[in-house]
Amino acid sequence: MRRRIGALFAAVLVVGATSAVWAAAEPAIPPGVTEIAAPLPLEISGVAAIPGGYAVVGDDTADHGRLWPSGGRLEIDPAVEDLESIDVGFAPGGRELWLVLGEGARRLVEPGAASDRLPPGFAEVCGRGAEGLAVRWAGDRWQVAVVWEGGFYDTWRPGCDPPAAFAKPRVAILQWVSGAGIAGPVREFELDVPVPADGERFRAPDLVWDGDGLLVLITSGNQAGRVFSHSWLQRFDLDGRPVGPPDKLEERWGAYWAGRNWEALDRTLDGTGLVIGFDTRKAGHHLVIFPYP
Repeated sequence: MRRRIGALFAAVLVVGATSAVWAAAEPAIPPGVTEIAAPLPLEISGVAAIPGGYAVVGDDTADHGRLWPSGGRLEIDPAVEDLESIDVGFAPGGRELWLVLGEGARRLVEPGAASDRLPPGFAEVCGRGAEGLAVRWAGDRWQVAVVWEGGFYDTWRPGCDPPAAFAKPRVAILQWVSGAGIAGPVREFELDVPVPADGERFRAPDLVWDGDGLLVLITSGNQAGRVFSHSWLQRFDLDGRPVGPPDKLEERWGAYWAGRNWEALDRTLDGTGLVIGFDTRKAGHHLVIFPYP
């Protein structure tokens, strides 16, 4: 992969429970949380941990992605329509697999090497489409998980005639051959997400591999607009069944969580923590890093 590094982008790194930068406008950063200002001009949609930093992509971004901390431009060739996610897998011998996900054409791209399309069930329908991507080396092959977000359809969109008011998130598990694309059958299943008592429905913006299953970021919204009351981290097995109770970020972080669009998710390289991306109108685009077993 080519990684052309352009002019340095000024990034802000804030560690701990207080921040002189945002103290007047933003709630205090919780203990143990590291907050980074992400070098993106638009909404964060995907993040991948890489040696020395992070690679980020933005929804509707027409200029590829960015690298942190350098701020260098990440070239994605061929270009991907509606960038939604990025992930990097690591294998013995120093091998890496970089994949990016394009929602518009349900396309997976290994930059400079291969491109392939997801099954028809992962096409965008009334604003709901493929959102999250996770890559890992499974001992003898690259294994990839992709999540179709689900949630309420955007019925206000012109020409939108969805099959129902909402849909559950759906996951595809597939094998990727570097330089070639998808190999063999693709296994699909729904995530058995809960139904909140307040009438909202969960969508799934992103996911990571988690042992023999998946750890999924799920956020709820209402049918009328972008109102978010819940953001949970929930483990699922590879049949879509929940494993254990959810970790409710609104309870974990309180005011720090509220009013932010939580989208991107990845594991830290050492496997001891998570990185999540969020956006706010006041404070811009950020990555949050915190310990997570």
